[in-house]
Amino acid sequence: MTTISATTAAPSHAVASSPGLVKTIRSEWIRVWRPSFRYGGFGILALFSILISYFIYSSLADPSAATGPPGPAGAATTAADLEQAGGMIYPLGTISTLAGIVVLSLWAIAAASDYDTGLIRVLVQAQPSRLRLLGGKIIALSLFTVLLSAVTVLVTSAVARPLARAYEIDTEPWKTDAAAEMASGFFNFLVPVLVWGLIGLMIAVLTRSSGTAIGVGIGWLLVVEGLIGIWAPDITHLLPGGTLSALAAGGTSDLSWASALGLTLLYGAITTSVSLFVFRNRDIVS
Repeated sequence: MTTISATTAAPSHAVASSPGLVKTIRSEWIRVWRPSFRYGGFGILALFSILISYFIYSSLADPSAATGPPGPAGAATTAADLEQAGGMIYPLGTISTLAGIVVLSLWAIAAASDYDTGLIRVLVQAQPSRLRLLGGKIIALSLFTVLLSAVTVLVTSAVARPLARAYEIDTEPWKTDAAAEMASGFFNFLVPVLVWGLIGLMIAVLTRSSGTAIGVGIGWLLVVEGLIGIWAPDITHLLPGGTLSALAAGGTSDLSWASALGLTLLYGAITTSVSLFVFRNRDIVS
């Protein structure tokens, strides 16, 4: 009895009747918007936003304190950092690293769970175009991440004013170009977080394991880049973690905003290309 491999080309009538990209995105969105993702993702990042903002403001409660806790890109936070245009979203630079870990984990789980459950075979049969299938997943996860980032920015901004009032931070400069500052902060937060998600997706596609993908991603950020920083501190700002943090901070002394954006987009393009290439050409096995 002849068996047909999952990599065998689908019949022409199956390809012709395969779902379009919009239907694929809708199908992926339904699975992404499940309660565990929705409540877990939004709840965790909202909690992080509140806690980190509180920590930053409360640590500056003593007017005689010269500096506060580390802020974006490791720079020490001062009251002056908060008392400037866009100061209401200043904590986003610090929140972005934790948000990146959360989004990396969610994207890795979304990709690897299809292999863990064997659902990937059903999905490939329903949508023979693998590029369209994975592309639909990437778009659905990106839309989810946009919403996640928007809520994080809004929560950070919402808790800023009561915290500033409690710890006597001057909020008058916040009125200067507030809309433009919010839009800029949202962009600088969203792009690095999206790339963290793409990194998680790539590792999950390569390993077919959410646990491995999450472990490798977090291990790289917390351990590997730290070790590289000991031996070659001059290049740490060019590594993924350093680059994405620099963009979230709006640029640093080591890496300008434009350079950070360019490198971030390059990392995003590389991870997306690797994911699509591997997913398209590798056998589907349970």
